[in-house]
Amino acid sequence: MRMGRWSIAVGLTGLLIVLGGFAVGRWVRVRSLQIGAPVNEPIRLAVLADFHIVDEASMRHARECLQRAMAEQPDVILLIGDYVHTRHGLPYLKRALHGVHAPLGVYAVLGNHDHWSGKAAVIRALQDSGVRVLREENLTLRKGSTLLTLVGVYDLMCHKPNWARAFRGVPEKPRHPVILLSHNPDAVLSPYRDRTTLVIAGHTHAGQIWAPTAAHRAMQKLFGRSYIPKTKYGTTHPYGLYREGRTWVYITSGVTHGRAVPRWYTRPEVGIIVLVPE
Repeated sequence: MRMGRWSIAVGLTGLLIVLGGFAVGRWVRVRSLQIGAPVNEPIRLAVLADFHIVDEASMRHARECLQRAMAEQPDVILLIGDYVHTRHGLPYLKRALHGVHAPLGVYAVLGNHDHWSGKAAVIRALQDSGVRVLREENLTLRKGSTLLTLVGVYDLMCHKPNWARAFRGVPEKPRHPVILLSHNPDAVLSPYRDRTTLVIAGHTHAGQIWAPTAAHRAMQKLFGRSYIPKTKYGTTHPYGLYREGRTWVYITSGVTHGRAVPRWYTRPEVGIIVLVPE
């Protein structure tokens, strides 16, 4: 009798742990970070990636995340790719982006799913919504007396970047922040990383289903894949803020809840990075 009660208790505990993981996976958070940079005044960056819009529900979720980002009053909004999951998400993308804005603008790079779903259509939807798409190019923004250069590249899984073109005109040792936007974290492996203050990437979904980093590495080695989409750097650095030499690296968890593979103990997030004077 006692063993039977213990079995029931253990079973219920296990069920609660499993269901709790899925509940956590639907709990969006705003994560704030501060990074010292060569700025004269703070600059607030909102970072969102991996919307994976495919239907009405995922479109509403994306809009809610964008509204939460704008409520944080960022100077700049940075979108880091995978706005749609398949071409079926294309009709919803402009609705998700309607009204998105920031004082210094909204900027985007493409992810692998955007390439697979129709690169031209995704770019058109972004541009029609007032979003500037960085396609192996850079631009410099100004807030007061502070400059900020953004560099954007196409997704590394779908396109071999022309790094020289993307960084054209960017000094090798700039006196103001340079931020590289790349959906795939493997951009960190490029020697051009050393010319940046910060690399921002997505793609990993923080592993989608929580597991120790060593487990993801083992799965990649044994089976050629894990719940982290294909990426060399992202498999060992699935989520968070890292330092590589003089360069900061931020890999966001992304905002998708997940459709084919729901999140489990990995929270969707809107990232707020504040560049503060060093």
